[in-house]
Amino acid sequence: MADLLDDKVLVTDMNRYTRVFDLSQAPDMVGLPSGHIPRDELGKITPGSSFELKGKRYYLFPCSLQDFIMHGLKRNTQIVYPKDAGYIILKLDIAPGKRVGEAGTGSGSMTALLSRFVGPKGMVYTYEHDTGLVSHATKALMLDDPGSNVKIRHRALEQGVDESGLDAFFLDVREPWKYLKIVYDALKPGAHLCILVPTTNQVSKVLQGLLFYDIWTTEVAETLLRDWKQVPGRLRPEDRMIGHTGFLIFGRKLLPGSYRPYQREMPPPGDDDGATQDLATEKEDIPPVFFVDTGENGH
Repeated sequence: MADLLDDKVLVTDMNRYTRVFDLSQAPDMVGLPSGHIPRDELGKITPGSSFELKGKRYYLFPCSLQDFIMHGLKRNTQIVYPKDAGYIILKLDIAPGKRVGEAGTGSGSMTALLSRFVGPKGMVYTYEHDTGLVSHATKALMLDDPGSNVKIRHRALEQGVDESGLDAFFLDVREPWKYLKIVYDALKPGAHLCILVPTTNQVSKVLQGLLFYDIWTTEVAETLLRDWKQVPGRLRPEDRMIGHTGFLIFGRKLLPGSYRPYQREMPPPGDDDGATQDLATEKEDIPPVFFVDTGENGH
């Protein structure tokens, strides 16, 4: 991902204006709120310093990955916010050399982060069925570069995943409970799974669906981040904050038969929209369920 950021700089007035510019693609005259500055002149400014344009002062920094995601990446879909993304990276144990699956790609924010952390010896396989989003991500993240560690698959997830033995999978699609078997088969035993959904009813359906597979659900959580006003004499929280962005469901894969037969809770017989019926079509491949009486209920 280093090449993705090499020609990009962050320009800010430390107030209301913050923007990322790609100096390899910017026009000859770069527009700022107080006027225009030649691109070549902007490129000669030392990162970490400031400059003045028509009486207004600006500050220039090297572009970080967070800068790119928050201020430089065009959002064709809702992105995974940094407050969630950092926790996902930790929980999925993303590290150099790992092989990671993702669906769907969307605007590419999480794809960029996964690419950074798996490094040049790792690989990210990302699935997206929308043609426009595939084109956008390919251009924005330079995925057509021969040295890219990201392979984007223009395919709906129900058509399957090419890879197997993956170290982790990040699932961010509208109805994730429909694709749990596909993801389960793509992961190696012990691998990590994260599913992001925006609503509580989706969380319930995912949890219900996970009961059909040998997946240990380790956590259901959401992350909240509150900024504070940077005024020493009147230190208090900002008046507004980004509240709920999504629920994170984490799990780990076990070998078939290692966990599911011993679960004490199974899904109800049906629900309003047939989600359980969709899952039930896979029951032929699932062994019978046996419950272990531990005496907790007085039997």
